[in-house]
Amino acid sequence: MVKNFEKLRSKLDKAIEIHGVDSEKASKLSKRYNELVNCYYREEKQFHENNLMYLTYLESLNSLRKITKDFVKFPTIEEWNYYAKENGLLNSESLKYISGNDWHELRNAISSQI
Repeated sequence: MVKNFEKLRSKLDKAIEIHGVDSEKASKLSKRYNELVNCYYREEKQFHENNLMYLTYLESLNSLRKITKDFVKFPTIEEWNYYAKENGLLNSESLKYISGNDWHELRNAISSQI
């Protein structure tokens, strides 16, 4: 399953580089990536401490907190997705899915922790 994540993530990264973050191709690949995440967690049914996706999720949230604190502003979805791609973190859709919150709710939760 991890190889599937890596392969699809690589395709997504290339599509973003060639066509841009908001391109139709990148959107389709991002949707497929999120479907793969959904499939994976339906099978796993829970997070494990050493789970790669869970560790990346925690790393992504910590980076989101740090950015918000450093810039005194929660990033937009576009700003975050650009930063996440550059730093190998989860994009906004993956963060929203795993956290169970929309971007607005994530902003409120993270802003209240700073």
